[in-house]
Amino acid sequence: MAAPVIIDTMDEWVWRKVATSVKTGIIHRLNSQVYYYQTYRLTGVAAPAAPTVGTIPSEAVLMFVEGSEEISSAEFIDVYVMPANRDDDAEDDVGKIRIDL
Repeated sequence: MAAPVIIDTMDEWVWRKVATSVKTGIIHRLNSQVYYYQTYRLTGVAAPAAPTVGTIPSEAVLMFVEGSEEISSAEFIDVYVMPANRDDDAEDDVGKIRIDL
C-alpha cells in the first residue's frame, strides 16, 4: 500500500478530485467541523459540475456517517469529495482528509 495522502485545503462547495484511477482505498476525516459529500466518475469521464453554494447536488452522497469511508469498485474510478459547512464558524469550514490507497 502506498503512503497515505493528506489533503488539508479543501474549499467548501467545491468538488475536489482526491483519488485518480483507483479501485480500492480508505478515506478518513481529519476535520469533523464540516460535512463531507462524495461522488465518483469512471476514470476518463468529465468531473462533476460545480455545485451551487448551499445546495447539495443530487449525486452527492454524505460521507463519514460511521467512521471512515471505503473505496471499492470493479472499474477504475476517480473519487471527488466536497466539504460543506456545519456551522457559521468560518475558521472550521475547510475540509481535511487522509486517503490510504
